[in-house]
Amino acid sequence: MRGEVLKSDNLDGAGLILGEDGQRYQFTQLQVRNDAVLHAGQTVDFISMGEEARDIYALGAAAAPAHPAATPPAYAGAQPAMPAAAYATAVPLKSDGLWTYFTRALTKNFAQFHGRARRAEYWGYVLFATIFYVAALLVDVMLSLAFYGTDEYGDPIILPILFIVFVLYNILPSLSITIRRLHDRDLSGWMYLISFIPYIGGLILLVFMILDSKPETNKHGPSPKYMGATTADTFA
Repeated sequence: MRGEVLKSDNLDGAGLILGEDGQRYQFTQLQVRNDAVLHAGQTVDFISMGEEARDIYALGAAAAPAHPAATPPAYAGAQPAMPAAAYATAVPLKSDGLWTYFTRALTKNFAQFHGRARRAEYWGYVLFATIFYVAALLVDVMLSLAFYGTDEYGDPIILPILFIVFVLYNILPSLSITIRRLHDRDLSGWMYLISFIPYIGGLILLVFMILDSKPETNKHGPSPKYMGATTADTFA
């Protein structure tokens, strides 16, 4: 697959490649062949393995950087320039879209329990899953009334077949995306079990789902939201 390097592999975390399929893939310098050193803007060819890029070959040189602005001369008594803030690179990548996150959760990431999931990915899944739950239930009601009508007491006979099928299909996607959201907060996936604590367990888990991603790389991988890009996102 062809792609373009968005971020090189450095001390700030793993590199990032934008594939021609529109997906972002993480990589490390160990996967770059022919001892090439990749830079932002460079065209590459690679093999996609889940969310990682493997066997990467450089196809062209990186785009020439713009001519740097001239450094103003130092004058006697002038204060030295302040270094850039350490958090300057923690700028969120643009979201792939809530619908994309939802469809990806039901297909590509159906049972993916490793890695991390950003906040927009989790809530995109929750939003459209809820819409489909309601739609499935409404269709079940209409079909049940059309085929079965009411019982001897005049109460409608409802068979929630589509609703139950959708619930069963979403067991693994719902569990996997919640665990990856916990990973994004540098928490163990076993923290999901707190949702079974009566009264407060679900509220605690909800708080974890609402909290923003941690920019730094953790044991579950680099942040899927903060990868050193320069495009900001409103709700991510």
